[in-house]
Amino acid sequence: MWQESVPKVVVLFSGGVESTCLLYLYLRKGWLVYPLYVRAGYFWESLELENARRLWRHAKRSYRNLLPLRAINLLNPEPLDRRRHEEDLYIPLRNLGLVTCAGIYASAKGIKRVAIGSLGIYPFPDNNAQYMQNLRQLLGMELLTPFMGMDKREVVRRFAGHVPLEKTLSCILPHRQGDRIVPCGRCEKCKEREEALESLVPYEGTP
Repeated sequence: MWQESVPKVVVLFSGGVESTCLLYLYLRKGWLVYPLYVRAGYFWESLELENARRLWRHAKRSYRNLLPLRAINLLNPEPLDRRRHEEDLYIPLRNLGLVTCAGIYASAKGIKRVAIGSLGIYPFPDNNAQYMQNLRQLLGMELLTPFMGMDKREVVRRFAGHVPLEKTLSCILPHRQGDRIVPCGRCEKCKEREEALESLVPYEGTP
C-alpha cells in the first residue's frame, strides 16, 4: 500500500522517445506513475499502442510504482488522412486535446499532476512554453513539461542506460514483421528518432 505522501502523476505515454523518457523520469523519482495513451483515430495508433504496452511490460518488471497503462478515446471529428500527414507533421490542437484528456483522467483519479514530453522546439502554435503555461492555468492543476526547450538528442543522452530507447517507436507508417513492430524508416518521425539515437553518448548527469 502506497503512502498518501507519495507524489502521483498522469504521464501522457505513446511509447516514443520523449514520452518513454518521461515515464522513466518519474518512475526513477519514486512517484506513482499513471501512464495514459490517448487514441484519436489515426492510422498508426493500433501498432503504436501495442508497442507502448510492450514498453509498459518491460518497465513494470523493474518498477512497482508503475500503474496500469490506460487508453482513452479523444473525439476527433476529422481524422487526418495518411497522405496529408506524410507531408505535414502538424496536427491542429494536438497538445490541447492530449492535455485535456489527461486532465479529466487525472481528476477522476484524484491526481493533481499531468506530465507531457513536449520539447517546445517545433514551430507549431501549441508547442511552446507560453502555450503550456496557458494550458496549466486552464487545467487548474500542475502541468509538468520537464523537457521543454530541450533537443531530442539531449533527452536521449540524458536517459541513455536507464531507458530501453531501442524499443521506442515514433512512426506514422509502422508495420508488423513477425512478432516485431517495425518503423518505416522513411517518415519524418523516424528520421528524427534515428538522428537522435545516432548521436547517443553517455550522459554524466542524473536524469
